[in-house]
Order: sequence, then C-alpha cells, then structure tokens
Amino acid sequence: MNQISYRKVFILGSGFSKSVSSTMPTMKDLSESLLNIKNSKNYDELASFVEEIKQVSGIHDSVCTIENISSIILLKSLYYNNEEKIYYDILKHQLLRWIFDRIESHTPTIDREKEKELLHFFESCSYSTNDKFPVRPSLILTFNYDLLLERLLGDANSGNCSVDYIIRLNRYLSDYEPEPDRRDHRNIGYIKLHGSLNWFTAPGTKRVDLSHVYQVDDRDPSKNLIHYKDIPVYIPMAFSKTQFFEGSLYNVLWNIAHRYLEACEEIVFIGYGFPPSDLDNLYYFLKLKNKVSEIVIREDESTDKILRLMQLFPESKIINMDAFEYIESKYISRK
Repeated sequence: MNQISYRKVFILGSGFSKSVSSTMPTMKDLSESLLNIKNSKNYDELASFVEEIKQVSGIHDSVCTIENISSIILLKSLYYNNEEKIYYDILKHQLLRWIFDRIESHTPTIDREKEKELLHFFESCSYSTNDKFPVRPSLILTFNYDLLLERLLGDANSGNCSVDYIIRLNRYLSDYEPEPDRRDHRNIGYIKLHGSLNWFTAPGTKRVDLSHVYQVDDRDPSKNLIHYKDIPVYIPMAFSKTQFFEGSLYNVLWNIAHRYLEACEEIVFIGYGFPPSDLDNLYYFLKLKNKVSEIVIREDESTDKILRLMQLFPESKIINMDAFEYIESKYISRK
C-alpha cells in the first residue's frame, strides 16, 4: 500500500484567523477582557485573582497579558497546602472555560466578503475521496483551535468539500449524520495541533486519549445533551504547553504531522511568527528550515520581529503582509 503524502504544507497561525474574521477576538482583545472581568457566579475566583495580579503588578505589561496570566495559573506546580492546590484547580477550570466562552461568544465566522476567495483557496488544497494517488496537493496544519474553516465549509452549503482531521474521532449519536454519503466528495486534510473547540472528552475521562475524544459540531444535538457548559479539548496561550500533552491525542497528532512534514516538498507559514510562548515549535521547525519557503506575518516595521525571522530562516522569504491579502494575491486566480 502506497504511503499518503502531501507536496505542500500550509501552517496557519493566529494571524490568519485575525485576518479573515473581524469577529475573532485578538490576543489584545482577550487581555483587555480578562483584565476587566466582572465578578460572576461562573468566574468569582478568576476575577479576584486577576484583581490581585493588577494590584501587585501595577497593571504592568510584563505581567498583565492573557499569555502571562494564563502561564501563572496553568504552570503552577508547587503548592503550600491542599487548599491552595484546590484553589488553583478552580482557577485553571475557570480560565479555560472563560477563554472558550470569550472566543465563542459571537460564534466567529469568516467575513462574508472573504468567503468566496477562501473557499477557492481551501478547495485547491483538497483531494477527491476517489483519488488513488498517494501524493495529495496540500495539507493544512494549524496551531489555532477556532472553527472558522469548519463553519466556512458548513455555511457554504455546497456539500462538496469537508474537513478531514486525519485522525478518527468518535461521535455520540447513531442517528446524527453530519453529511450524506457522496461518491465524488472532496476532503481538506486539516491537522489541529493544539486541539479544537468542537472536540470534547467523554464524561468521566481524566486523560486526553484519542479513544476518548468526541467530535461535537455546532449542529450536533449531543453538544447540549452531553457537553453543555463543558470545556473542549484545546491548548491555551501559555509559555509552556507540556502539561497538556498527557494522554495519546496530542502525541498522535504530532506524530502524524511529523511524518507528513518530513515527506513534503515545501512548508509555508501564514499568520505565524514563532512567538516567545512557542519556543519548542521554533526549535522543531528550525530543523526543517530547508523546506520553509515563505513565512507570512503582519508586523509593524518598527519592531524587530521581521529581522528576527530573517536571521532564523535566512533561506526563507519573510513576507510582511496581511494573511488574507497574501492568499488572495498568490493563490487566488483573478478572472
């Protein structure tokens, strides 16, 4: 049996999501919202903790951002007593739930005026389920956990193209059919390395193992039947993510991605510039930098982020451009 591979791998970061969706909150938006979180029955402890951080730090930028506050809460491992451990467990739960609620509060979708071009782009990356060729055109990898692509394909209502997460996820309800069976259907290979806001672990599960993860789409009745108020499977913005890699899910995802990246001819980053919180990703992709043809990131010219990337990836083309404008100019054929 021939081993499936992809010629090109597109890797999407948060800059892509921000570029194509005006309803997607930015890191700045999340930071501001967290600093102004109001006391409520759902986030009492988190709100009090944020207020304490603001007081002791003087609301300094080096502390009061979503990445830093998440890191303080999620990376806590030394406790002075059991009561403190319970307190931080509550904080972790509330933080993960707050981030999920904040992102999904407006059900982010791709901006209407950009849908057609992006559908064209993603469909050009797709493969037919009838194809027998082992080499497929393009694979999409992402560190994002939003549902922009899933909703784009669902709202397009064309029924001809859907997401293929590569891994086999469970579904709860035998009478729920997300899509009818078609002979000539196209799939988009889509590996979500940091999880997804429509993936949930089965009730009672403590580890994030692949066998325990269920796909629960927007229209799936089990979303309210089983996972109402639950936290999906995703890795939030923090300066270390290793504590989330327990269980088989992320190990499987990264093993599959690693094989496809080793076999591909070209890697293109869109909207991702290796932020300080992703140092492990930087080290990994530096070992593959001979395959990285382009890194597209939109940054202010006054920052040193573009220069940093040029120094780290000297043979790659570093493009300071909006993610959607880049896709539109390079991959959308104008008639």
